[in-house]
Amino acid sequence: MAQSFQFDKQLLRLKLKDLGLSDTQLEEMMALFDQKSKHVDIISFAVAVERFGIPRERLYAFLKQAGADDPALINVFSRVDLKKAGLDESRIQEVVFSD
Repeated sequence: MAQSFQFDKQLLRLKLKDLGLSDTQLEEMMALFDQKSKHVDIISFAVAVERFGIPRERLYAFLKQAGADDPALINVFSRVDLKKAGLDESRIQEVVFSD
């Protein structure tokens, strides 16, 4: 089941500022939300934040604090790496082992 995280716009601005975004980067992120009808998928969000030089560990902690669990975050960052490498996600198969 897909998860959704909602933030008040001002709270999101504060959280992104605390994450380390500059004022210019913050405005760029808010414009991204505005362009996409106030919704941004987590992969695009993570790619954009990492592009600003925010360390993955800080982004991971931010998303974890928002309510994402470890398995979901592992999946997110795997997909971020695929996107950054220019690989087509539709050609990737996922295998899950559990006990």
